[in-house]
Amino acid sequence: MNKEIKVLGVQTEPVLGDKEANIAKVESLLEKYSWFKPDLVVLPEVFTTGIVPVKVYRKQAEEVPGPTTEKMSAWAKELGCYFLGGSIIEACKDGKCRNRSNFYAPDGSLIASYYKQHMFNYYGSNEGEFCSPGFETVIARTPVATFGLTICFDLRFTELYRVLANNGVDIILVPAAWPYPRLEHWVVLNRARALENQCFVVAVNQVGQVPPRRMNVGNSMVIDPWGSVLASAGEKEGVMMAEIDLERVYTLRKEFPLLEDRNHTAYQNVNVCEYSPA
Repeated sequence: MNKEIKVLGVQTEPVLGDKEANIAKVESLLEKYSWFKPDLVVLPEVFTTGIVPVKVYRKQAEEVPGPTTEKMSAWAKELGCYFLGGSIIEACKDGKCRNRSNFYAPDGSLIASYYKQHMFNYYGSNEGEFCSPGFETVIARTPVATFGLTICFDLRFTELYRVLANNGVDIILVPAAWPYPRLEHWVVLNRARALENQCFVVAVNQVGQVPPRRMNVGNSMVIDPWGSVLASAGEKEGVMMAEIDLERVYTLRKEFPLLEDRNHTAYQNVNVCEYSPA
């Protein structure tokens, strides 16, 4: 297994609701930084539309396979790398949509698909109104590494990430459209998911204004198993580049076997001690 992996995170500022313009943005950045010869490319969540009203999502939802997934497959093949196509809104036969992430091999073949498990229904968002959640945890085992697939709001739910760690993932992928004012949450949660599960996290976010008052925070990151940020894209459209050494995962888990010290029996025995004042 190759232990050195070159990561390219593509942090875009979507033109809201303009699929062609957003695909062109990604293509331009991929061409500009092709000299880096990445082993892994990651795009943001809903990169083809940005954060738009429900009616726009429904109008621009597409079947899979379709033009966008064919484009992502072609990018993977052209770059000869593993490629996580952020996520797109998939049109489903039941009339609803799903927030779907596709993971491709260097030959352009589809390795795995993941459906966002946790719907964001706060601060004016109503993702659960038009999107059905996924009910499957997805892991992609490849000759390069074992990858865990997640999307944005999933980041707040530790249970999902521990299941990924229990199944031996080396790298967790987090495409997102994460907004202000919760920048500190974005940073802390990504670092915590890497630290507590002793793995790398590659988190790729959007930037840019979303009317009337939302702004995506950017700050795409690569985080190592100690919770240290190895690379960050800042708050403008661009890319994040990093070279990660998977030996750090294997060495840390051997020298500091944190995951082996879990006390499963204690978690199952809950002692609720009540007090009622006289």
